[in-house]
Amino acid sequence: MSKPHLLLAKDYWQSHLKPSDFAIDATCGNGHDTLFLSQRLPQGTVFALDIQENAIQKTKERLSGAANVHYFCQSHAHLKALPLPSPPQLIVYNLGYLPGGDKSITTMTEKTLESIGEALSILDENGALSITCYPGHEEGMREEEEILSFLKTLACKMTYHQWDKPKAPSLLWIQTK
Repeated sequence: MSKPHLLLAKDYWQSHLKPSDFAIDATCGNGHDTLFLSQRLPQGTVFALDIQENAIQKTKERLSGAANVHYFCQSHAHLKALPLPSPPQLIVYNLGYLPGGDKSITTMTEKTLESIGEALSILDENGALSITCYPGHEEGMREEEEILSFLKTLACKMTYHQWDKPKAPSLLWIQTK
C-alpha cells in the first residue's frame, strides 16, 4: 500500500458519509478523527468516546466548541448505553494507546470484541465500521488477530488493508451490506 493507513481510512469515511449522518468515534484519543468527522458532518452528529478523561479534554480543545459533537468518558464496550439519536452510519476505532499518553493504557481485546459486537447491532443497515489496528505492541497484535478471526465468522463485507512493514498498522473496513 502506498497511501498511509489514516488517509485511506478517511477516504473511506468521506465517500461513505453524507453531511447529515451520525457517526461515533469510539476511541477519540487526541481528537484528530473526531475533528475530521465533525467537519464532514456539518448537519450531522458525532459522538466521541474515550476511557481517559485527558483524551476527552484534548479532543474538546482540538474541536473548540464544535456544536455537533457530544463527548462521553466511557469504554467503547458500552455503545448500547449511549443516547443514540439514530442508528450510526459509521463507527470508527483507532485502537492501541493514546499517542503522547501512558502506553500502558491500551484498548483490550475482550472489550474491543464486545464493542464490535455492539457496534454491529446498533449500526444503520447501510452502515460501516472502520477499525485501525496497531500490532506493534503485544496487546495490539493479539487484538488484531482476534478481531480478524471474529469478523470472518460474520456475514458482512470486509476489506483488510495490511502494509508491508513488520508490525505496521492495518485497516479494516466493514460494511453491513
